[in-house]
Amino acid sequence: MKTWVVFVSMVLILVCAAAGCVQPSQEEAQAQLCQDLGKLGVALENMQGLNATSSVGDIRDARDQVQSAMEDVRSSADQVTNVRIDDLNAAYDDLDRAVKGVPDDASVPEALQTIRPEIQRVVDARQNLTAELNCP
Repeated sequence: MKTWVVFVSMVLILVCAAAGCVQPSQEEAQAQLCQDLGKLGVALENMQGLNATSSVGDIRDARDQVQSAMEDVRSSADQVTNVRIDDLNAAYDDLDRAVKGVPDDASVPEALQTIRPEIQRVVDARQNLTAELNCP
């Protein structure tokens, strides 16, 4: 009977560890946030690389990549104490609205002219947060 209790206890501990019951250290959480900010930077570079030969669909695809990276940043930021991503969130939300506001029949130069300032705001907010966290 005692062996059974020990076995069940060990299984519960392993399940809890696998499910994320154990919080990462602040150093690990900050390292993950820095990594996610790096991925966001790559997605933003891809979006900045759009040009007149791109399509409105390409713009939306690039926004989706930025969105996915932002979700990761938000998730990892939740694990870091005393980190504020309000400016980054606001800049991203403005970019998202700008891309959603691009009509399907808009020319790519028109669409890019509309969203480039919003992309730059996200880039700037990401750079500020990266510097604040002393990310490599």
